[in-house]
Amino acid sequence: MNPLQTSDEILSRVESKGFLEGIFARDNDWDAALDARDDGAFDAAWHASDAQLGAHESSESRVSRSLRETVFKRVLALTGNAELAGHASDDFGLMAKAADAGASIPFVDGLWNAYRDGVFPRG
Repeated sequence: MNPLQTSDEILSRVESKGFLEGIFARDNDWDAALDARDDGAFDAAWHASDAQLGAHESSESRVSRSLRETVFKRVLALTGNAELAGHASDDFGLMAKAADAGASIPFVDGLWNAYRDGVFPRG
């Protein structure tokens, strides 16, 4: 597993040509993918990771806001699915929060590894 990078490095990767397209330009059943994320284990792990990082949070960084906005807009443009775009934006916000805090949380690291490998994380 590659550890998370800084939020600046994550934003740079997201802005690179083809990164999000490689994940979201496919013709997938996004509703089924989102349903899989609602699985108890995935959803619980996501929220537990967010709560764990809440202790590190003072305010969302400029880079994190830019990252979340970029992901939302590009995923929405690629898929036309606002719910999917929101989940992806939230994922990247969680990963940026972990990177900014210097925290290594296995679930969050797994999110990064899935996206890095061109896969939308699901349960």
